[in-house]
Amino acid sequence: MGELASFALPKWIDSNKDNATLALAGSAAPSLSIQDLIDLSTDKETTSANLSFQSLKLSLGPFDGSKPLRQQIAALYDDSVTAEHIFPTHGTTGANALLLQSLLKPGDHVIAMYPCYTQLISLPKSVPGVEVSYWTLGLQDEAQANIQQLQELIRPNTKMIILNNPNNPLGSILPLTTAYEIVNLSRTHGLTILVDEIFRPLFHTEVTPPSFISLSTPADKIIVTSSMSKAWGLSGTRIGWLATLNTSILTQCSDRGLYTTMALSSIDSVIATEALSDRCRPQILARHLDIAQRNIALLDAFVESRKGLCEWVRPAAGGTAFIRFLGGDRRPVDDVVFCRALQEKKGVLLAPGSLCFGTRGAEDFRGYVRVHITVDPGVMEKSLVAIGEFLDESTE
Repeated sequence: MGELASFALPKWIDSNKDNATLALAGSAAPSLSIQDLIDLSTDKETTSANLSFQSLKLSLGPFDGSKPLRQQIAALYDDSVTAEHIFPTHGTTGANALLLQSLLKPGDHVIAMYPCYTQLISLPKSVPGVEVSYWTLGLQDEAQANIQQLQELIRPNTKMIILNNPNNPLGSILPLTTAYEIVNLSRTHGLTILVDEIFRPLFHTEVTPPSFISLSTPADKIIVTSSMSKAWGLSGTRIGWLATLNTSILTQCSDRGLYTTMALSSIDSVIATEALSDRCRPQILARHLDIAQRNIALLDAFVESRKGLCEWVRPAAGGTAFIRFLGGDRRPVDDVVFCRALQEKKGVLLAPGSLCFGTRGAEDFRGYVRVHITVDPGVMEKSLVAIGEFLDESTE
């Protein structure tokens, strides 16, 4: 692997979190405890028994994950997906890294959705000889995706299209018609599609599009990745996965996984299996969707009350929103300066868009900040009051 670019987002959060009293720079649902899982369960006795670890042998588990874990993960998709189509990993980060290391080689060309989670852009660049082009979403046009632009980016040596759907940081989702068009392009040109779906199934509208794996056949080179962190509030379990109907890709990844992963944590696997059971999963999702809906309503009212100073595309899914702040001259503010000043004066931590998601220069997402919409609504309410005061003081 070649040299990696600095991963600005986690560095920004880690270096500023200790001085923030109101943190809105993250993206995961509120963390759940073992007791929370028991309290949410519809069969508390069974959940409590399954999460009692005193007699659990901490031996090395199977390298492809336990069958009960893979069965629960497969149940998140349609009936075409079985436990045999799932390969568990160390988080979505591990799944994405494993796929990119397994499938890319020098001379390949990759097309990546832009903006998206930075790992999806930076890791392909670290493979010597791999080029990355950006399929840019229209931030000022309801975050629309131009399929013609994507088609024009395809070259003879294009190997892979990388998508982040639902999108981080935008909170947008690709229309189903666009998803089908992307799949058809992949078939025409023999391309691999990697879709980071970590924020499924946090959908905030009546539109609930299927996973990309539901659009594929065993002959397609389509892989989706996800984990227990963003939608399920279990970031600390470090359980992620890749799902594909393509057995060749599964074999490539499992072969490399023996070198890089070997096996998952026994305790983490048990926790994830129980959380994804019918006893717990629906209640966890309902809890986190309710939190997001409450926060979106608060943000909607805030943006409406501050017309001229901020604007956004209302998130349709996921745990984040992208808001652009404007100065008195209606020009985008310097988002890094804005975020630093906001934290120093009001204790509110946001993630500056140009620093944390821009890769082609600071002007790409100037004025944009990422806001966490699955944070505790009480934190959101206090944060918006503080941001409002900051804006008022800045324009006096």
